[in-house]
Amino acid sequence: MMQLKDRKIVLGICGGIAAYKCPELCRLLLKQGADVHVTMTASACRLVSRETLEALTGHPIATDVFTAPGQIGHIELCAHADLLVIAPASANTIAKLAAGMADNMLTAAALASPCRLVLAPAMNSRMYRHPATQDNLALLQKRGALIIPPAEGDLACGESGVGRMREPHEIVAYICALLNRTGLPFAENTLLPRPEAPRGLPEQKLLPKASGAGLRVVITAGPTEEPIDPVRVITNRSSGKMGFALAAAARERGAEVTLIAGPVNQPTPPGVRRINVKTAQNMLDTVKEQLGHADIVIGCAAVSDYRLAYVYDQKLSKEQQGDHLTLTLIKNEDIISMVGHSSPRPFTVGFAAETTDCEQHAKEKLERKNLDLIVLNDVSQSGIGFNSDDNAVRVFDRDGEAAAFGKAPKIVIAAQLADLIFEMYKKQHAKA
Repeated sequence: MMQLKDRKIVLGICGGIAAYKCPELCRLLLKQGADVHVTMTASACRLVSRETLEALTGHPIATDVFTAPGQIGHIELCAHADLLVIAPASANTIAKLAAGMADNMLTAAALASPCRLVLAPAMNSRMYRHPATQDNLALLQKRGALIIPPAEGDLACGESGVGRMREPHEIVAYICALLNRTGLPFAENTLLPRPEAPRGLPEQKLLPKASGAGLRVVITAGPTEEPIDPVRVITNRSSGKMGFALAAAARERGAEVTLIAGPVNQPTPPGVRRINVKTAQNMLDTVKEQLGHADIVIGCAAVSDYRLAYVYDQKLSKEQQGDHLTLTLIKNEDIISMVGHSSPRPFTVGFAAETTDCEQHAKEKLERKNLDLIVLNDVSQSGIGFNSDDNAVRVFDRDGEAAAFGKAPKIVIAAQLADLIFEMYKKQHAKA
């Protein structure tokens, strides 16, 4: 599948030895369906053939600000682009971009660009680590640029260290992930900027809109554990992946997110406040504590319906219990139903993991629990649901089916759900 079909990518090439990798970078982008346009600095023209790049892309190479009469090349180049990628990005060009200079076609196009900027630095390790370069990169990142951090290895100068431009296939994987919102490689160095501040033109095109800015969202995720004795518990197969993906998506859209997580081995999304719990009662108590501070509550956790009437303080021995063990269970309070019937009541979203009569059960839960939305997940289908990286869901409100999202990675489903939830929250409050 071509992941970049109908995408316009502008590739800026600076005068670093890594420029020799750019024909391969172009070829891989084209293979993914991208429409590639190239702009080069004068130094880059000495390292890689313009004719080669023109033959590959089918477009003239932009090197001169002074274009034909009636055209303003540096304005037009990125006007309808999805992404401006500068690879290799030299220390010199990075410094110019940080200073807002426009002294050649590449820097002028970058300054006039309405699309997102991605930089793949390549230089000597001392140049890369120099405080001036690090400050320039930090400033560009603050303005919305994404940085593909260089790799370590042998450098053109004969030294070894950090400063090698990432390989073309890695850069293409990054671009595909960015444009398809499937999670970014090297994420620790490429976090999206906080969306609370007003956005300039370069930040508008690819970022999720700050649709959640100013909203306080509480999300439950993962399973709960009900102890039998100091060793054994009753639990379920929930991995927490969907809830954690939702927390990340809501945070990316500017919301203040509190994630109440059962016992799972998932990394906390950047910028998300995490509270760890174990039992259903722990989760219930924690949700109650957060209710007064929440605009939206999303119950994504797979909460145990029952707990032990009596928890043994010592490990049960099979020799003492014999061939049969009888445990008495009592019902746990339904957390999302409690939220749905609370006053004042936040916008409340539940999840229904069903295996039979899925739509009917989901609609019944929507009414019974007094929810605004319910997300139906048919866990009987293979390849989606518990422990899977993919999911497919249907969303119902009081009027019927509000949306259906086909099988996709959970991070993609989470982005779609976050957009829908924030949109419907705002519609509801616009009527109030």
